[in-house]
Amino acid sequence: MLTVKLQGFDKTLAHLAGLQKQVRFAAAKALTQTAKKVQTRLIAEMGSQFDRPTPYTLRSTFVKPATKTELSAIVGLKDRAGSKAAMPPAELLAHQFKGGGRLWKGLERYLHRAGLIGAGEFVAPGAGARLDRFGNMSRGQISQLMSQLRIGIDPYQYATKSARSRRNVSKAGRIFWARGNAKDGHLPRGAWIDMGPPVGLRPLLLVVSRPAYRRRIDLDRLARDVVAKEWGPTFDAALADAVRTA
Repeated sequence: MLTVKLQGFDKTLAHLAGLQKQVRFAAAKALTQTAKKVQTRLIAEMGSQFDRPTPYTLRSTFVKPATKTELSAIVGLKDRAGSKAAMPPAELLAHQFKGGGRLWKGLERYLHRAGLIGAGEFVAPGAGARLDRFGNMSRGQISQLMSQLRIGIDPYQYATKSARSRRNVSKAGRIFWARGNAKDGHLPRGAWIDMGPPVGLRPLLLVVSRPAYRRRIDLDRLARDVVAKEWGPTFDAALADAVRTA
């Protein structure tokens, strides 16, 4: 009779059990690294597809890391605003990822609240608007407009009849809202600024219908392209490192 005895197998089983833990650790690490590569590609795509994106826009993405117990990583747009005045990126940029119409910006919400634009109306900068390097109306001019139209949330910032306020209005230009009727000289609806001679009247904001946008970024396709290229080597490297340091 021949007896075969296998020695040390308990240690082998223990090693394999430990290896399973390392596989999950490596998978979580590789998923997070791959998600960050998707995020990098997404930011680059936003920079090339959007017209002069602001730093706020380019900082609007996030990555939720994977863990050993939750083997999934998430790449998306933040759903919280960076300040009380800003819109959450997930709302502000939704039309760029899905197409269709955009939501109101902060100034448009104030104009609607004041009864100056309707539910399906928006505004676009006119020839008299001072634009910043990102193509948006400057914050200073927005503050002047809201002060003179008295549509802000802080009444203390409204233009008044004080000497100081009158000087500021004279320097910046008198801003008023035209409703498109005879009283306003049939000026197109919107905010106008009277700079006095020789400049005269110039449009600041003109009322427009809801703009329609085509989808500029296909996040699903972008992610699939990055995962197909990066997942394999990223996981292999993470697993080799996990086994080596176990």
